[in-house]
Amino acid sequence: MRTPLRFQGGITRHLCRRTAEWHRRRFRQLVFSRKLAPGAPREVPFEIVSFSGSPGFEDQVLSILSFTAYAGNPLKWTVYSDKSHSPEEKRRLAELFPFVSVEDWDVYPVYRNNRLIADYLGVCGLAMKLNILIGHPYRGQTFYVDSDILFYRNISYYLESPAIASGLWYVPDAMEDVPGYFSGEPRSIFALNSGFLILNGEFDPRGIYRYLESRAGRYGYFTEQSAFEYAFAEQGARLLDPRQFIIDTTDQFRYGIKYHPADIAMRHYTSPVRHKIWQNGWQWHLKGLEQ
Repeated sequence: MRTPLRFQGGITRHLCRRTAEWHRRRFRQLVFSRKLAPGAPREVPFEIVSFSGSPGFEDQVLSILSFTAYAGNPLKWTVYSDKSHSPEEKRRLAELFPFVSVEDWDVYPVYRNNRLIADYLGVCGLAMKLNILIGHPYRGQTFYVDSDILFYRNISYYLESPAIASGLWYVPDAMEDVPGYFSGEPRSIFALNSGFLILNGEFDPRGIYRYLESRAGRYGYFTEQSAFEYAFAEQGARLLDPRQFIIDTTDQFRYGIKYHPADIAMRHYTSPVRHKIWQNGWQWHLKGLEQ
């Protein structure tokens, strides 16, 4: 039996990150050279909301590009900025995607009128996301999408399903045992990941306020996600299939990428696997269109 070299996984991850950074820089050059010209696919009848900043600009562009390629143009895509985007980045987003608008995160003054949001904001910047999703005006079906989420071929099948046209939906957080989820194990072990949320109609924020109140000022990085989980549970939210809506970090030390664009609907490239977005270059994510 072949024995793996010590630190081999860490070395592989380092090399993948170096390669990814090169591809990311090349993509940014392409975006600003005006050579990236998305097509004009069909329109899909809902809105999308994102929260991001300048460090995730390239991810945000590719996220939008992947959605338009596999699904179509939403009625509107509002990118709420943490105010770190440059004027050039904001302008280029709007030029590339006519349905995109960029707004500052505090365009809605929820945090000014609610002590709990204001207190949490003093501890963690993710309170901006709460401010956005509480303040955003909902005009029908709305998706919230983190900037490090990419879409793939099977997303179109879900968008055409009437099942997700009502209620609240979310993706369970990273799981090592996906088969266990389908075997009927307790739901409580599958926590909500707030990177991808489907909100049909108005979202009731009172559960978020109750959760923050229960923390009695003891806020942390995951308070935002836990607040959504509490509020979603109160409103009878349902889980999307984790075999298609992927949140998985088990390939972070491998050179290969565990999921192919032709086989899944979405992947959230959370921090441990963020480099996988760019490891094979941006065009690799569109390979599902060839199938």
